[in-house]
Amino acid sequence: MRNMSNKDVIKMAREGTTTDYNGVFDPEWYLDTYYGSVADQVSGHVTNQASSQSDGVVGNQLQFNLLQFNLEKYHDIFQYGDVKGRRLLDVGTGPSVHSVISACRHVDDVYLTDFAAQNRKVLNDWWKSDKTTIVKVTEYILRKENSSETVAERHKTIKEKVRHVLPIDVTLSDPLGSGCDVNQFDIITSSLCLEAAAQTLDQYRSNAANVSSLLKSGGHFILNGVLEQTWYRIGEAKFSCVKLTRDDIKSTFVSCGFNIQLFDDVKFKSKEDEYSDFHGYFVMHAIKE
Repeated sequence: MRNMSNKDVIKMAREGTTTDYNGVFDPEWYLDTYYGSVADQVSGHVTNQASSQSDGVVGNQLQFNLLQFNLEKYHDIFQYGDVKGRRLLDVGTGPSVHSVISACRHVDDVYLTDFAAQNRKVLNDWWKSDKTTIVKVTEYILRKENSSETVAERHKTIKEKVRHVLPIDVTLSDPLGSGCDVNQFDIITSSLCLEAAAQTLDQYRSNAANVSSLLKSGGHFILNGVLEQTWYRIGEAKFSCVKLTRDDIKSTFVSCGFNIQLFDDVKFKSKEDEYSDFHGYFVMHAIKE
């Protein structure tokens, strides 16, 4: 469990939530739920953008919209946004490599990271074997690119560019510690991580500053996450996180020295469902001054 104040611990105990990622985050449930049945829906929707009119849509449909939105925005940013460089750091990869499927064609070296040991094990097992993962998601991106590659070929490309699977703690001023011989990166991607590692807006701002220190001046930060979420579910565990607005996120990165190139979001009136209580999602592309 990351360091928290007594107030945070008491609040989570009252709400039945946790931040014990090493103890109770279930990567198999995560992949089966968010990249299994949800990805089956995504695989059939290549041309339709995630709808901004999402009022009243709940459950799997929301997760489908979120995943499709993120995949399409990442594709567009890397395809049309002149985002390229030697080294890419993916912050909080989790057990899924969806964040680097589009990005891998535009960089030479990829560094995957996660706080939870069990997620790093899933990544290492994938990296050091011939197996593929998130097949439907990969197929979706390949069709978006009009690529003739097979899923196995794209995963082989990613694996050849991966240099390390590293532990990371975004709450520390030196998030990678002594485990990495690279001090700064050309591109940072991060999906649903920084808000999950924070219980307050100040903690979120600190996390953003810590991660931003790993990016070179002129480097690209591609971030996606959710809006106004206070919890989300992985298996039987209910994880607590900070509630963020669009303005919270934009002001945080401006204060960290970024010029925001793109900030796209989708907001809706959502009923709390079995997965989470988020009320929107966003993708941001920013360049460090």
